[in-house]
Amino acid sequence: MANLNEAKLLGASSLPNGKLLTLSSTPQTVHVAVNNTTEWDVLTIDANNSTGGSGSHVVTISWGGTDMAITVAHNTTATIIDRWRINSGLEIKASTTAGAGTNIKLYCHVDRYPAG
Repeated sequence: MANLNEAKLLGASSLPNGKLLTLSSTPQTVHVAVNNTTEWDVLTIDANNSTGGSGSHVVTISWGGTDMAITVAHNTTATIIDRWRINSGLEIKASTTAGAGTNIKLYCHVDRYPAG
């Protein structure tokens, strides 16, 4: 089991921390996990829907090839992934069904821990 009390410090260039991603209907990479089994990346992803109007929009997260659809209400920020672990080089992608002119953003935070 990972020791979640001892996060490994990583350079900003290796993680999406602090970056906002504006989503579209084209899936884009949010994060690529560490490519080994001796460490875990622990992810938290928040989605923000500040699109004009009053509609909710669906955000699709592809987690290593498995898709999950999450509805994000208008004018809200919702935590859609809360400290999930991933490794072995799996890729996380995101997209939205919202059309042109929408404003759906993701914020991803990653901590890396030893798996032992």
